[in-house]
Amino acid sequence: MRYRATLAYVGTGFHGWQRQSNAARTVQAVLEEALAALDGAPVRAVAAGRTDAGVHADGQVVHFDLSRPLESNRVRAAANARLPPDARLIDVAPAPDGFDARRDALGKEYVYRWCRAAVIPPRDAPFVAPLSGRADLARMAAAAALFPGTRDFGVFGAQLSRGESSVRTLHDVRVEQRGNEISALFSGDGFLRGMIRSICGALADAARGRVDEDRLRRLIERGDRAMLSPKAPARGLTLLRVHYSMTAVKLPSPPEGG
Repeated sequence: MRYRATLAYVGTGFHGWQRQSNAARTVQAVLEEALAALDGAPVRAVAAGRTDAGVHADGQVVHFDLSRPLESNRVRAAANARLPPDARLIDVAPAPDGFDARRDALGKEYVYRWCRAAVIPPRDAPFVAPLSGRADLARMAAAAALFPGTRDFGVFGAQLSRGESSVRTLHDVRVEQRGNEISALFSGDGFLRGMIRSICGALADAARGRVDEDRLRRLIERGDRAMLSPKAPARGLTLLRVHYSMTAVKLPSPPEGG
């Protein structure tokens, strides 16, 4: 039976989502181990997106198959009892036939957070990147407005998989400030590996006055990697939510007389 689940995790102690032979502690590895202990057989978990080492998630979506149908709350409770404290299944539900967390995703939202405080409180430090107190919100917002659209974002991404297109649609980049914190909310149909952190490096440099709008326009138009700013630290990035069509999340109908 296939299940769809929302997974949250603190990425600090993980080597990213994907299981790796040389990095035992990945999100996929700990989740699959917890589910296998419940099912009594190996379980493969597929995520909507593969977050990098140090990146967090509030609303990662995964699917997995169990050998026998179990009540959703039981699956969630049993898996959470076996997961480490920095990963939790928030909700679990039966999935429609053929549901695929990765292929069926229509869009994702991420947030990147900076803090301009002279001293960042320890409870916030794992989730924000430091930024100069002189960094200018208006400059960052003006720079962010250059990025939305459908275009080739290859210059901002890591090496592509064979046959993968680097064209993406970025619907919106919204910059906000709350106290000492500045955040950039990204909404798009999909993102290349490292794309958001690379863009955020440029946004931070724009806020600091190190790059101007003309340089960013040339970077976007020409795709010259020599013009890139240093990539923003992983700890500031969180996957907020993944969007699906209503048919992709509709639960199976109960049997007649059930």
